[in-house]
Amino acid sequence: MATGLEVNGLVLTLPSWTTYAAVAVSGLAGATYAAKRGFDVIGVFGIAFATGLGGLLIRDLLITTGTPNILTQPLFVVVAFWTALIGFFFAGLISRFDSVMVILDGLAMGFLCTLGAGAALRAGLAPSSAVLVGVLTAVGGPILRDILAGTAPTIVRPGVFVAVPAVVASSVFVLLIKADADPGLAQIAAMVISLVMRAGAQWFGWHTGSAADLSDKVWSFWSRKQREVEELTVEETKQFFIESASEVDSGRLE
Repeated sequence: MATGLEVNGLVLTLPSWTTYAAVAVSGLAGATYAAKRGFDVIGVFGIAFATGLGGLLIRDLLITTGTPNILTQPLFVVVAFWTALIGFFFAGLISRFDSVMVILDGLAMGFLCTLGAGAALRAGLAPSSAVLVGVLTAVGGPILRDILAGTAPTIVRPGVFVAVPAVVASSVFVLLIKADADPGLAQIAAMVISLVMRAGAQWFGWHTGSAADLSDKVWSFWSRKQREVEELTVEETKQFFIESASEVDSGRLE
């Protein structure tokens, strides 16, 4: 079974199970995150639902006027429920497959980017807005997870790439669609890019750094240039008076 998503006159065929798979992967990651931190059953289920469904909920709130799809299609809630249940009882077992979860998370993030960006393009939004919606769809779940867990969202802290793959994947997807590329290939490209960047960040230590404050360097450079200008002005003034005096002396001798 597939759902047709029309983008710029093209129909992007998305198998229905892939959307539920993305929700399942995200929800399972959220449930494991909560269970390993000692949350109770309400906490684990709440964070699993927020992580799994948060991105799609944000997308629908941004670009639709009706009831969000996650509420009109009950299977989304069912999938989130079962992932929360599995995460609650088997968080330790799931953690042993960390490498597999990283791969699945990278693919799910790229897929969610295409769902968000594709829906935004279908709604007639500009490419820049479509990229933003794609990013929010991909990282909306982790943002809600961190807020509910009482920590600063991971995407705003230095560390392993989280939002960067979503930004790049969404941008590539929108650019390819705007260039009239095959929508299916555009979707695959976005998922591969997200996977490579997400896995690379986890396994090769790619990370974002803290803000670099260049104020002191810029101020020092500016101050040094100002002093050089002032010194040059003084030297030019001295040279002017010396030359003027020399001309006066020459006139007297003549």
